[in-house]
Amino acid sequence: MTLSDSIIYDYVFLGLGCGNGLMLLQLEAEGLLTNKRILVIEPEFIIKNDRTFCFWMEPERVKSCFLSTMVETQWSKVHVGEAVQSLDPLRYYRISGRTLSENVHSVLTRENARIIQARYDGIPSKDGENAQLTILGEQLTASLVFDNRPPSYAESNASETRLFQSFYGWEITSEHPVFDADCFTMMDFNVQQEGATQFMYVLPFDAHRALVEITRFGEALLPSERAEQALISYLTEHSISYSIEDKEKGVIPMFSQAISVNTSSNTWINTGERAGMLKPSTGYSFERSFTYAKQVVQGIKANSKPYLDKKTRFAYYDRLLLQLLRNQPAKGALIFTQLFKQNSAIKVFKFLDERSTLGEDLRILKSLPFGLFVGAAVKDMVWRSSKVLQWLTPMLVLSCLVFLLQAQGQMSLVYGVLGLGMVVLGIPHGALDHLHALKKPWGWNMLGYVLMYLGLGALILGVFSLSPWGGLLLFLGYSMWHFGEADFAHWRFGRSGMALLWGGYILGGILGSHVHETVTILREMRVNVPLDLLANHTFGTWWILSGGAFFIGWKRNRFITTSVLSLLILSALPLIPAFAVFFIFQHSFHGWKKLKELNSESDVQQWIKALPFTLGACLLFGLNAYFESFTWGQVFIFLAALSFPHVVLMATLYRKSSVGA
Repeated sequence: MTLSDSIIYDYVFLGLGCGNGLMLLQLEAEGLLTNKRILVIEPEFIIKNDRTFCFWMEPERVKSCFLSTMVETQWSKVHVGEAVQSLDPLRYYRISGRTLSENVHSVLTRENARIIQARYDGIPSKDGENAQLTILGEQLTASLVFDNRPPSYAESNASETRLFQSFYGWEITSEHPVFDADCFTMMDFNVQQEGATQFMYVLPFDAHRALVEITRFGEALLPSERAEQALISYLTEHSISYSIEDKEKGVIPMFSQAISVNTSSNTWINTGERAGMLKPSTGYSFERSFTYAKQVVQGIKANSKPYLDKKTRFAYYDRLLLQLLRNQPAKGALIFTQLFKQNSAIKVFKFLDERSTLGEDLRILKSLPFGLFVGAAVKDMVWRSSKVLQWLTPMLVLSCLVFLLQAQGQMSLVYGVLGLGMVVLGIPHGALDHLHALKKPWGWNMLGYVLMYLGLGALILGVFSLSPWGGLLLFLGYSMWHFGEADFAHWRFGRSGMALLWGGYILGGILGSHVHETVTILREMRVNVPLDLLANHTFGTWWILSGGAFFIGWKRNRFITTSVLSLLILSALPLIPAFAVFFIFQHSFHGWKKLKELNSESDVQQWIKALPFTLGACLLFGLNAYFESFTWGQVFIFLAALSFPHVVLMATLYRKSSVGA
């Protein structure tokens, strides 16, 4: 088929998502569809109530446009945290996915548009003043193409974040009038956070009917089964008897990376998420897409260039917030609650609409947890200003520091630094298990917990007493699993058998590069190992290099690479400092960060809560040293007994955290 024989359309719509739906309705409102040849390419051309579109706007603005005939519910008050605030002079509006789809389909029917149920995977192309497309082998020409297809994003890095807003809701009817029909609940954080930022969202339609929805901001999606349990618990706690009328679920990307698509041109216009209309930090897009559609259509009428959304300072705010939600998800509730507690809803909405002045921005930011955002800003600056600094992990930095101190003959200072590290982080990271193991960490629960802890430790001592070899193999086995599991959880690699392999690689690299010291300690543990069994001094180096090459090739991750580099540096240190650097500044650091995800307390508050058990561990160590001869072999047997209960409890925590991942 030659170009002269090709079919020519005025408007081609790739996809009928919200962005293109609003563009079509705006074109009709401006009288730009009359006698136009319209083509829609949409793989799933059906009307369905798969989502709810909500937005805040001035009532006068709604009444003056086509939205007025589509709005199904509106609210003048919002409930966030403990307070109810007026939205005057705004209103919060709701349009169901079904209503939007019905209006769009009605326009297409009236205009006798052609609809092709297919998926278009081509890229923008142009011939003269028109765009060119090939659909199902058919060549098409269009004056304007509106592209609403989901975009791809640039590759992620430490500064950019990929979270998801996953939600699951029920439209319910209650026997009794339990809802305030003029007030919606935007964020109720009185639900379990589960290693993410989770809240309930309630939209009352009248005194008896409402949409009740649980929403998660996190890297792992919200499983339907877990969402239903949360909904049941929430409705039960609020004594609401109900029947389920409808359900909705969905996922919205919360990505701070750049969108990897061709920019809009005078013939090919991106819409919706593809045009950057989805605000990454909140997931709201409806009002932005509506405003964008109006600006684009005005440009078409004036025969001017299309409106192009530009990155602003608000993209920076979004990036910092998303980093915090990724790295410290337990702080999400604090951030959003404080945002609305310290500011009126009108000021917050203006800020989220990206219409606030710089002075207003600063007042908003000042009301948020200052330390969190300063820390995020510093990290972001480091990540973005120097790729070299992104490779500096605590273990790599301390490995280099200890190596330099040893080279200067400052071993007493080395042991002082490592001793302080054990008191500040090494022991406390294992002294907080009661916070996640017990729902009520006091009274008889606490007594039972302490007895269980001592009993598991005594079990390991018994195994070593009966069979030193058996105790050693058991100790090495659960240590490898625990070390690998902690690293994989912190790096968000998921739970797999590779974690055990990684833990074995780390432990083998440290022990194998210090053969003589390792054999000496094993003999002190009454484990007889012939010295010539592992006497090859190059064994540890080859283990680190070959194993490191395998893991780097497998994951191609900077954390893996820096760990391998750290092991090479540690191989030049004595065994005890080498193991201590890894144990404190990688393993304990990762474990501490995991525990911080479960609460919104500061490091100092968390350390104070660990203090009683830290002192208890020190007391037990002192008693062990008093009644037993002090050798490193005896120290490691004591550590085996002390760490086993911690390993068991943390394995349970990691397993729970991985549900839905």
